[in-house]
Amino acid sequence: MVILIAFAFLAGVITVLSPCVLPILPIILSSSIAGRTVDRGRPIGVIAGFVTSFTFFTLFLATLVRLSGIPSDSLRLIAVFIIGFFGITLLIPQFQLIIERLFSRLSRFFPAPTQRKGFIGGFGIGLSIGLLWTPCVGPILASVISLALVGEVTIYAFMITLAYAIGTALPMGMIMIGGQQLLKKVPWLLQHIELIQRLFGVLMILTAIAIYFSFDRVFQQYILDTFPSYTDYLTGWESHPVIDNLLRR
Repeated sequence: MVILIAFAFLAGVITVLSPCVLPILPIILSSSIAGRTVDRGRPIGVIAGFVTSFTFFTLFLATLVRLSGIPSDSLRLIAVFIIGFFGITLLIPQFQLIIERLFSRLSRFFPAPTQRKGFIGGFGIGLSIGLLWTPCVGPILASVISLALVGEVTIYAFMITLAYAIGTALPMGMIMIGGQQLLKKVPWLLQHIELIQRLFGVLMILTAIAIYFSFDRVFQQYILDTFPSYTDYLTGWESHPVIDNLLRR
């Protein structure tokens, strides 16, 4: 089982190169900016939200849909509206101040780590990304999802899913931290951070609109049709006989 968990972690890292991640990339890049300064708490919030959301919904989405009767695509729409909402907060500074005051009041009900500026906002974005990320999984997570569909969520399934989520979160965090480091090292960027923030806000809103109209799925299908062997190259190793045997067990 340790071997399978290690491979799940590796699969998570490699997933960042998947075509279905490209439409989500602007959201990840936009998540590195909050307010008028470079906020180290925001990427941590995004990672925490992503790991929480992806792990929970991978294991319990089928149960949640069955018990509530809410179509799974409705959760995707909720994620889209949250992303668009945070895009608006980046675009309109006055609106962002109102949200920051609200979060500062809510932060009193959270443990100490969430007191850090930007953590809660990043956590909300991370929750949304986790909902949008599920179609990007390969054979290892597909097997876990198959178990979840019939209600067989074991501690091993949880550990595999968590390892995958952490593996995915690491390069995601590196992208956000890299963006912040670039802002720090290039004075011109830091001097114009308000303009950059608004541009990222527009980018998040446009991305949310594109996902709402399923343009991301059209783009994914185009990549798969144009480069049919690309996805096989990324996830083909997950069908190795050793991994396949461990999944069956």
